[in-house]
Amino acid sequence: MKPRTRSSHLLLVSASLFVGFSAAHLIDEFLYGAPAEFHLSGAAAEILSLTFVGALTGLVVLAARGSRRSYLGLAIIGWLIAAADVMKHVPEMAQAGTWRSGLVSELLAIGLMLSAALTGTLAYGRWRHVG
Repeated sequence: MKPRTRSSHLLLVSASLFVGFSAAHLIDEFLYGAPAEFHLSGAAAEILSLTFVGALTGLVVLAARGSRRSYLGLAIIGWLIAAADVMKHVPEMAQAGTWRSGLVSELLAIGLMLSAALTGTLAYGRWRHVG
């Protein structure tokens, strides 16, 4: 196990928040019909959700052990999720009226976007640093 630095601690906190916001936001997505929007059955969407959250958690565990590959994985997934959610949800939230369940849904989406982007950025920095 490699020695911990301030940046690795920040990465683990950010990545843990990313996992939490991902799980909570997925529930919000299910409540508001996202699986049907992508022509997925409930079972298929549940399996994909479990796979995503499980893989993300695995990357966090490996990052805690100092795995360089996990840093790259977290950078890629963080940036991809941040970009996808910004492109999908920001235009929806900008429309007049309440979006989904209101403030809670908005905070979950914003928390996911920010924690994903921060995780991606911190993970990329760790990946470059330990290279």
